[in-house]
Amino acid sequence: MMFRRIPFLFLLFFSLTSNAQTTSFHLVTENFPPLNMTNNGTSYARNDRVSGFATDIMRKLFETSGYEVDFTLMSDWDEAYNSAKDTSGYGVYSTFRTPEREDSFQWVGPLYEEDWVILAPEGSDVTISSLDELKNYQVGSYEFDAITDHLKNNQINVVPAKSDSINVVKLKLGQIELWASSSLTGPYTAANFNIPVKPIHTFSESGLWLAMHKDTDHTIISTLNEKLQSMHQSGEIQQMIESYNQ
Repeated sequence: MMFRRIPFLFLLFFSLTSNAQTTSFHLVTENFPPLNMTNNGTSYARNDRVSGFATDIMRKLFETSGYEVDFTLMSDWDEAYNSAKDTSGYGVYSTFRTPEREDSFQWVGPLYEEDWVILAPEGSDVTISSLDELKNYQVGSYEFDAITDHLKNNQINVVPAKSDSINVVKLKLGQIELWASSSLTGPYTAANFNIPVKPIHTFSESGLWLAMHKDTDHTIISTLNEKLQSMHQSGEIQQMIESYNQ
């Protein structure tokens, strides 16, 4: 009888160990207020020192789904992206779900929607009705953003910057005339510098996603997506986003 129990106990132990390995995750991101940022103003942080409404969404999503999660905010987006792509148990947020990235990850989302906008100083009289008209202006953008790639693909010459904070300063100093950003991050960053801006043209609407390593269990992805939809339907996610605009 004891001999027959050994395989059963071994399988039970293996099952519990395997389950523990697949329900603990590590999420990585970059500094991109108010989506993701640090509590102490540094360019690198772990766990409780990582904040922002996208991080708040992730924490609540994994908690309600019953999964443990650690966070790392990295100073380099490519490092964060590649670590999630190459390391089992990792995920990266918030990222655009593009055809080029589709097969490299499993996807949870969209976490939230944002517009891609052209921003101008509050007192500007510039009007834009198409991207082609941007060719007449000096347009700043964030160097590593998909917005920049989109504009370049449309033959728009942009003036890239290492951060959107730099773009705000350039806009104030007149070094750029317009600023391409998102409806969530652009106005928030400008407000932190007490520089009023206004959107003068919306040229795209996109969802941002959590990209999980490709070998993540499909059941886990389904659970995360189901819980996320419940959070959307209850209005909880919108409340999290609005709390950063107060």
